[in-house]
Amino acid sequence: MASPIAYLAWGRPQRPRANLIQTLHTVEALAETWGAVTLYLPPVPRRFDMDAFLRGMGIRHAIDLHPTALLHRRWGGWPFVLMNDRNLRRAAAIYTRVPELSVVLARAHLPHFLEIHDTATLAARQGLPKLLQAMHDGWLKGIVAISSAGREALVDAGFPCDQIHVVPSGVDIASFEGIPALTKTEVGAGISTYVGRISHDRGLPILEAIAAAGIPVHLTGPVDDPPRTDLGTLTTHPGVAHADVPAQVAAGAFALMPYQPDLQHAASISPIKLFEAMAAGRVVLATDLPALREIIRSGENGVLLPADDPQAWIRTLRHLQTHPDAALTMAARARQDARAYSWSRRAEHLVDILATKAP
Repeated sequence: MASPIAYLAWGRPQRPRANLIQTLHTVEALAETWGAVTLYLPPVPRRFDMDAFLRGMGIRHAIDLHPTALLHRRWGGWPFVLMNDRNLRRAAAIYTRVPELSVVLARAHLPHFLEIHDTATLAARQGLPKLLQAMHDGWLKGIVAISSAGREALVDAGFPCDQIHVVPSGVDIASFEGIPALTKTEVGAGISTYVGRISHDRGLPILEAIAAAGIPVHLTGPVDDPPRTDLGTLTTHPGVAHADVPAQVAAGAFALMPYQPDLQHAASISPIKLFEAMAAGRVVLATDLPALREIIRSGENGVLLPADDPQAWIRTLRHLQTHPDAALTMAARARQDARAYSWSRRAEHLVDILATKAP
C-alpha cells in the first residue's frame, strides 16, 4: 500500500454543507485511485452515528476517517499540526481546502497542497499574501482551483500559473444511472427544480417570478430567505440527505441555477448540483457567469441566461416546452458530458498533481 495522503478538513459532519460533501467524495475516490487516504476532521458528538451519516452522504466505500478535537476551528490548526508532525511528514502528500490550515502548515515547514474554492473572499480578507509567501518559500507546493476563472484570479494576484491546476467539482455518476431519460411529456409539463440553499443571492426572486408566470417550480433545501407563500406553483421542501438528491433532481425536466453575481463565491464557482443535474439528464438553465461558461455551452448542453432578467428565463422555459426536441438534445448531451466530471476522474487528476509535485 502506498503511503497515505493526509487530507485536513474543517467541515463538521454534524452540520454538513456542500464543502464536506465534496471533501468526502473526493477522499473516497482518492482512496480508490491512490490506495490510502487519511481524512482528519473536527470532533463529532460522542454518540454521532458516523456510518449512517456516510450512507446519507452517498459514500459507498470505507474511509479512513479521524475526527479529532485538535482540529476544532477555535484552535486554528496549530495543536493538530504540532501533535501530528511526525505522521504528517511521513505522508505521501498533505492536502487541504482550508486556507487557514495551509498557512499553519507552511509556518511548520510542512509541504502541502491547497484547494481554493472562493478567491473573492480570500482576497477581501487579505488572505492571499500569506499563501503567496507560503508558495514563494516552497511549502505550498501547488494550488488546485475548481474553475479556470478562479485560476485566472489567482494568477492576477501574483501566483505562478504553472503551480495552479484546475480540477472542477464532481458527481457520483452511478447514483444517477437509474434515472430514465427525459421524455417529451415531461418537457411539456415544464416542471422545474432547484436543489440547494434557498436565498436571494442564489436567485430566489427569479425562481419566484418563474412560478408567478404559471410554471411549476419545486424548491428543495434549507431556507435562508423565505420564499413567497402566495404562489400555488411554488412548492418548498426541506433539505434531504445527499444520497436522496438524484430523486429530487429527477422530479422535473428543468434544473434551475439562477446564481447571482453577489453570491460570495460566484466568481470561481463549480457547483456539485450543476454536474448532478447534467448526470440526471435534465435541461440545465443557469446564470451566465464566467465560471459556468466553462461547463455549459449555451444551446448545446444547457442554457445560460442573464442574472437580472426573469423574463428571459420564463421565455426560455416556454420556448423549450414547445420545442421538446431541442430540450431532449441538450439534456442528452449534458448527461454525456457529465461523465467527464465523475469523482473518479477528479481523483485521477489530483493524483497526477500529487504524484508529480509531492516532495
